[in-house]
Amino acid sequence: MNPPLLTKPYSHIYSSRQLHDCMEKIKVGLELASKISDPPIILMSVIPFIACSATFSAYCVILCSLAWDPVHTCVYLVSSIVPWVCIYLFWNFCYHAHANEHGVDTSEFLVWTNATSTKARQYHYRRIPIACFYEAYLSGEVSFNPACENGDCYLILKKHRHKFLNWKISFAQIKWLIAQFLPQFVTGSGLGVGSSSGKSKSDTLKEIKEHYDRGNASFSAMLGRSMIYTCALFETMPKFACDYDGDYAKSANDETLEAAQHNKMRTICDKLMLQTGESILDIGCGWGTLLRHSVLLRGAEATGVTLSVQGQDFCDFSSRNMKIPTTTLLMDYRDIPESSKKYDKICSIEMAEHVGLANFTDPYLSKVKKLMKGPDSRFCLQVSGLKKGASWEDMAWGLFMSKYIFPGADASTPLNWYIRQCENAGFELISVENIGGQYSLTLHKWYDTWMSNKDKIMSGDMEPTLESGQRQHLFRLQELFLAWSTIASEQGSATCYQMILKKNVYESKRFYESPAGSNSTKRIAIGAELLAEITPSLSQIKGEYKKHKKKD
Repeated sequence: MNPPLLTKPYSHIYSSRQLHDCMEKIKVGLELASKISDPPIILMSVIPFIACSATFSAYCVILCSLAWDPVHTCVYLVSSIVPWVCIYLFWNFCYHAHANEHGVDTSEFLVWTNATSTKARQYHYRRIPIACFYEAYLSGEVSFNPACENGDCYLILKKHRHKFLNWKISFAQIKWLIAQFLPQFVTGSGLGVGSSSGKSKSDTLKEIKEHYDRGNASFSAMLGRSMIYTCALFETMPKFACDYDGDYAKSANDETLEAAQHNKMRTICDKLMLQTGESILDIGCGWGTLLRHSVLLRGAEATGVTLSVQGQDFCDFSSRNMKIPTTTLLMDYRDIPESSKKYDKICSIEMAEHVGLANFTDPYLSKVKKLMKGPDSRFCLQVSGLKKGASWEDMAWGLFMSKYIFPGADASTPLNWYIRQCENAGFELISVENIGGQYSLTLHKWYDTWMSNKDKIMSGDMEPTLESGQRQHLFRLQELFLAWSTIASEQGSATCYQMILKKNVYESKRFYESPAGSNSTKRIAIGAELLAEITPSLSQIKGEYKKHKKKD
């Protein structure tokens, strides 16, 4: 049975929405580039080149079908395949040359399950393209050599990745990029499959279900007891498994991650100036830890919003079990009611990346603004950001994250873009802090915690519904994500920004006394005295001026 034809009105809506969604990836690429020769621009130019080649081939095929004599038919037929032959030759013999590389032996770092396979032989003495590597690693075709850094994924990537990997784009990545411009009924859907550019309510719900509703147990195996999937704030340099002779469990159980997450929540509440009795809204509340912190330690009235069913279940269970009253709403941020309640303070901690570039100012920021109670209400926006002028290594990491870890999190950009959107939406920036270095420490702790639970994950104790192959894929995916992201944050490819904002209106208060204001008289006297020791008085300046004038 043939599918029904789209009606004209529906077809118009669909095409407009598809065009809107396709622009997300293009906008991200433009924001990441600082000049036309940057990798994001070069990579984006591949797609129109392929489209032009396909158009030319289609045109030649049409001419071939219309030609009557054999000569013209043959010319048009050959012409239709010329672009693809040229692309094939360049791709396989120039860009991905088959020649061995001097001084390269990947067997020092990698072990192939089948040592005689095509890939094993092809990449024995050649660096392997990163996308080819991680696809093979996730499928179990290749593993890290235990003779190198005890097989530790993080240490091998950190110290040796340039010796066995290159950052060249693979055909699989080109195929995935093209899929971002095609409808899902053509590409299919699922984690790592099809387009992740859609930002409708149904598309967003699909993303959340695929990532966050796969089981609270698997997240606890990474996040630890705090169950906070956002950047922590460490006050001192923590120790890791490499500092404990490779003991992941010792690193996971030293409680430095929990202390850092507590410090992060305290810092957010301090920056928001959250007071007893005030209401706070957490948009994208995860498992509700910040909600319970706000109620228990600040005496606030806390409401959270999430799209994850399992996340809401965890929030509600924890609140009942710990006897800490909170409210968790299961809904899209666009559906938060504006008329029934306004909030003194609002926070959105590493959720805004998922709203998309086109939706960032409106409806996202405009919704936040409408939910703020008064001119002095504060908004904490914490977002993960990316490096301006991205390199090919940065691009490789970003494509991996977009495909497998956070599909649709397109609003990860350099800081200047976030500031522009906030100001365009009518917000005034109070403060911004780059906490990317903290993110590296957080990710490293998550990596150690995940690795410490390897046996439980692989045996099925954590996720008994998963089959053996699925458990291996899940474990290796998180292992690679955490190790690689730790390195990306260490070197500044990825970062995190914590911003405090308020409405930019005349009525807003723009001076707040220091917490030490009760001792202000003494502090003023000390400050004036110290300043006098480093700065000459007006009479001294005049005297010095007269001396120079007489000399002249």
